[in-house]
Amino acid sequence: MATKKSPSFKTIPAGTTVSWHYRSAIGHGTVTGVHKRGTTAANTMYSIKEHDHHPGEPAVVFHSGKALTRTAK
Repeated sequence: MATKKSPSFKTIPAGTTVSWHYRSAIGHGTVTGVHKRGTTAANTMYSIKEHDHHPGEPAVVFHSGKALTRTAK
């Protein structure tokens, strides 16, 4: 019987406000969860609900932990 190994790193918690650079702008949003787990927090992909998305843009985007900067609420 296989045992479940606990992760060796912590992911960015859901509810954390973050920003990221996109082209010549900065996006802002809130982490809603892990989209795809990587081997480190930096290469894990996160689902982020955008605070300032424009019509035609998705309300939820995906970014790696490396691209995200935690911000104050």
